[in-house]
Amino acid sequence: MRIIHIINSLRKGGAEGNLYRLCKFQKKKYKNKIDIIIVTLIKNGFYENELKKKDIKIFSLDLNRKNKFLYYIKKILKLRKFINNQCPDIIQSWMYHSNFITLFIPRIFYGKLFWNIRHSELKAEFSKRTTISISIICGLFSKFVPTKIIYCSEKSINFHENHHFYSKIKSSLVYNGYSDKIYYPSKRLRSNFRIKNLIKKSDIIIGFAGRYSKQKNIFSMLYAFSKITKNYNNIYLYMVGRDISSKNKDLITDVNNLNIKNKVKFLNEQKNLLEFYNGIDFLLLTSHSESFPNVVAESMLCSTPVLSSNAGCAKQIINNNRFVMSNNDYSSIIKNLNKTINIFKFKRKEWNLLKKNCRLQIKKNFSIQNMANTYMKNWIF
Repeated sequence: MRIIHIINSLRKGGAEGNLYRLCKFQKKKYKNKIDIIIVTLIKNGFYENELKKKDIKIFSLDLNRKNKFLYYIKKILKLRKFINNQCPDIIQSWMYHSNFITLFIPRIFYGKLFWNIRHSELKAEFSKRTTISISIICGLFSKFVPTKIIYCSEKSINFHENHHFYSKIKSSLVYNGYSDKIYYPSKRLRSNFRIKNLIKKSDIIIGFAGRYSKQKNIFSMLYAFSKITKNYNNIYLYMVGRDISSKNKDLITDVNNLNIKNKVKFLNEQKNLLEFYNGIDFLLLTSHSESFPNVVAESMLCSTPVLSSNAGCAKQIINNNRFVMSNNDYSSIIKNLNKTINIFKFKRKEWNLLKKNCRLQIKKNFSIQNMANTYMKNWIF
């Protein structure tokens, strides 16, 4: 079986990580019975070398915004020729721009084409207009172009069917999958993280993992945290992700204005978050919008609890309403942070049971094997 995946890039991100895990699992399971090719719109990326090591071929269209219209036409013709030559059994595109470009592949491949949507919703206040426009165009064409449309959350299905005109008879739900061998609890890694960052045994460490964007609702989180610090002298917020650094002037300004400079630590973007998840006491997610927040599942596999907004399918992942906030404004974040810290400090048996159940919840319901098998069923049947 020959599968072509089309994705915007292979940089470090949720969709890219999920594609990497899927390809890695299928290569290991099916070996020479499966041939995987990845077409990227933008060349290079975090996962590229690792995928090549698995004998996965990568072909890039090398697009960028500075290119002129005729250049794009040439690239689309190049993609059409490439797909014709490869004659794949399955074409799986990922995210809006990649779905959009498949509108221009030869029509004979529409019956082998599957779209993947990774956002729960698009809103004008934190989504680009071009992205919203592309999604709506794809929605209008979805009635007759792809065979199926794969989503990773129920919220995503409801939004796109009801607001962006996507076909209601082609929707399929496939949750993300994770390896319990890659993410796991480790006392050694916890100790390493805390020694490295000069963390005292009595300190309470809240973690944030995500890129800097409006969608992540970072200012409300920082404001709520600034209020919490007045009640706890030994509490700190460790932040990791793209543009989470001292070079981010907007972020630094917010932290300084809230007088929490000594309470917030920036760890920049990390290649591997295993030590981070183990080192913190619990993870905080305050996003306005997510589809399937990978950091929630990854943290829980490390037996690190998560307090999350009700974004995407966070409620299904966490499976504990006490740790899912109904609202994600600063007052709700403050209220829920106080509740969580209270359990952590004064109800140790309950907290330790929670840590154990976090890992079991992901292992049971969100394994790579479940995800990979569900993709294969969608492609074949």
